[in-house]
Amino acid sequence: MISGIINVLKPAGITSNQAISKIKRILKPNKIGHLGTLDPSGTGVLPVCINKATKLFDYYLKKDKHYRAIFVFGAETDTLDSDGKIVNTNDKIITSKDIISVLKGFVGKQDQMPPKYSAKKVNGKTAYDLARNNIDFELKPKEIEIYNIQLLTEISQNKFLFDIHCSSGTYIRSIARDIAYKLGTYAYMSAIIRISSGNFNIEDSVRLDDITEQSIIPIEKILEDKQNIFVNDKFYDKLCNGCTIIVNEIDKLNVVVYCKNELFGIADIVNGKLKIHTNLREKND
Repeated sequence: MISGIINVLKPAGITSNQAISKIKRILKPNKIGHLGTLDPSGTGVLPVCINKATKLFDYYLKKDKHYRAIFVFGAETDTLDSDGKIVNTNDKIITSKDIISVLKGFVGKQDQMPPKYSAKKVNGKTAYDLARNNIDFELKPKEIEIYNIQLLTEISQNKFLFDIHCSSGTYIRSIARDIAYKLGTYAYMSAIIRISSGNFNIEDSVRLDDITEQSIIPIEKILEDKQNIFVNDKFYDKLCNGCTIIVNEIDKLNVVVYCKNELFGIADIVNGKLKIHTNLREKND
């Protein structure tokens, strides 16, 4: 089986790990993992790495994300989404004008407090497991960045659709909570769809039931946006053995290395010396 990434269209009602388990049963890969959790109630783009592509986590996990989400004002749930139980209510009516007046304050870098019900680790345990068992714990805020947030439409009273472009690690549920607090009320996220994750867009995604080996985007195609270095064939054995080689190239980080028309991996060139740090050779499997 080739290595690469599948642009999966995750349906609502299952966890990201359950989506992974289904792909495992279909393709039976040696290694598999996803690039960023989607909430069980969420749908949309879930890039899944297959075999050697799991080594690309560091390059693609932190890519920007683009969402559409519905926020309901006047109530807050313990999970900050529609799956939780209501813990706070407020009879304040929020208008589009109210929301627009505070949105600019959410653009840019900021510290965001993750939801208690999240995949964050606390002393080796998952926050949502601790929360479900009524165990007290504290989460630390994390720096995130919101590049753009727009109010698209008012669906009904206190129910609004938003478009959000943000950094990896941003909790959209927390944005709903924080906008509401700014307006002196409460809110929760009632629906979410991930439009894109890095270069992976929903228009090109594949339904779980339609996944085959042909759904895998090969590593070579995924890395097309990076600079390629074609190393002289005489260095083939040295590259196979993980040796550093001298090249007549400008120093640069994270270049894609080929030799004898074979993809070797991703390397850094420092002081004219090339060293592969992410081995992507299929023949090593």
